[in-house]
Amino acid sequence: MNSTLKKIHKESVRTVFKDLFGHPLYLLSHPIKGFDQFKRENTGKSYVAWFYFGMMILVNIIAFNGNGFLVNKNNPKDFNIFLIIGLVVFPVAIATVANWASTALMDGKGTMTEIFRVIGYSFFPYVWLSLFATIISNFITYEEIIFFHFFNSLGVVLLAYMMFFGLMGIHEFGLMKTIMMFVFTIIAIAAVLFVILLFLSLIQYTYSFIDSVIDEFIWRFW
Repeated sequence: MNSTLKKIHKESVRTVFKDLFGHPLYLLSHPIKGFDQFKRENTGKSYVAWFYFGMMILVNIIAFNGNGFLVNKNNPKDFNIFLIIGLVVFPVAIATVANWASTALMDGKGTMTEIFRVIGYSFFPYVWLSLFATIISNFITYEEIIFFHFFNSLGVVLLAYMMFFGLMGIHEFGLMKTIMMFVFTIIAIAAVLFVILLFLSLIQYTYSFIDSVIDEFIWRFW
């Protein structure tokens, strides 16, 4: 009985390790074939996407406080965990909705869940390279700062690389249509941001109007 439980536990650990590291690494090195399987064979796991979504928030928190003094220009007094969380959650939410809305007009095959999974998996290279950059930033000299920027920049490039091929794969687009998709997605993001800003501006105007009416009422009748 104990040996059976140990075997099951060992297999579970191996599966989780493969899902969290092996599969994202395979997608990074074989993006076309990997994301085709991601779509057709449903090899993407939601919990992996959520894991790297959470890790993206965590590495940004670590970077804010843990980057070495040579590269860290942040004031510890300005640390706001809700702002850092918002700077990850908000862009991911907007990008997911905007990509889904724009590709719906282009006969894209990807669902909103698949789009989120691709974005989550795309965080894989950035998360580990950014974490590595934060670690080495505490040991490098001024002349070696270039290595810190190199690993962070490489993480951003590989993130964009995985996202490009990932969205191409789940929507089953060709190269030119994928480029058009990104253009339309950026336009959709701009439109969503415009509507949000317009809504916030309307709320602020309404609040100011009600506040002025209350002040006038108090001034006249109190």
